Amino acid sequence: MIQAVLSFLLALVCTVAASQEIKTDVGYGTDAAQRLDLRTPATKHFATLIFVHGGSLTEGDKADSDYAHVCDSFPTVGIACVNLNYRLGPQHPWPAQAEDLASAIAWVHANIAAYGGDPKKVFLLGHSSGATLVALVGSDDSYLAERGMKLSDLRGVMPMGSIMWDDDLEQAIAQHGRDTIARSFLSEPDNRMYGSFEKYQDHWPIRHVHAGLPPFLFLIAESEQEQPPVLKTNLKFVQDARKLGNEADYKVFAGRKHYTMVRQLHRPGDAVFAIVLEFMRKHGL
Repeated sequence: MIQAVLSFLLALVCTVAASQEIKTDVGYGTDAAQRLDLRTPATKHFATLIFVHGGSLTEGDKADSDYAHVCDSFPTVGIACVNLNYRLGPQHPWPAQAEDLASAIAWVHANIAAYGGDPKKVFLLGHSSGATLVALVGSDDSYLAERGMKLSDLRGVMPMGSIMWDDDLEQAIAQHGRDTIARSFLSEPDNRMYGSFEKYQDHWPIRHVHAGLPPFLFLIAESEQEQPPVLKTNLKFVQDARKLGNEADYKVFAGRKHYTMVRQLHRPGDAVFAIVLEFMRKHGL
């Protein structure tokens, strides 16, 4: 299957003009952090992939070495790519980060036609904590609803390298009781950006699985299956989603690590890139 996709890529590269338009630091909000880079292909009616960087929701940037080249190859196969910055904690408390992703999606939906794209073909890809964000905004209706949109406005969601709940926390609750853990939660400085124990628990995507989700594909590095328990939590999301009639799946990439998953996306013949493209083709590229 991967070989077939790679052959398809080569054919597209031969037929799609190499030129592309690049817009940097386009504002999708009024805050200085609410900026995106947009690469568009020299075609029309194209799909758009929105990429969300990681960094524990408190750091990271679209220009970081890990993320700066994520979008490079997508326009060569006829896909627009957005590389997104968003407000970071703890300066900007939760849920500013999820709200910004929803706002960026709304911006793309409203503006991509002016660049030649199809607003009905929007996909999400996030890495690490960015994967948590795309999974959450792709499953909790409220963020898009506040911007006049629905989950059905997304063609597909691809979380890469993130847990779907805090398994250590759940084990601590089982051992010590919820009230005990909740009382001590905000004593940890890293937790204060969430405002409350309830908000922290609610920000995990597993709590929002319901019927009517867009298609999901979880991308997992071989080295990160167990610690943290990415495979365990992703598989649970997939199983819960399927039970409710949704389309969801996962893919483990042999020999890959947390950061090589994303750092190599732009390289010719990359297996992760091929699977992302295959997923997008399947769901309306």
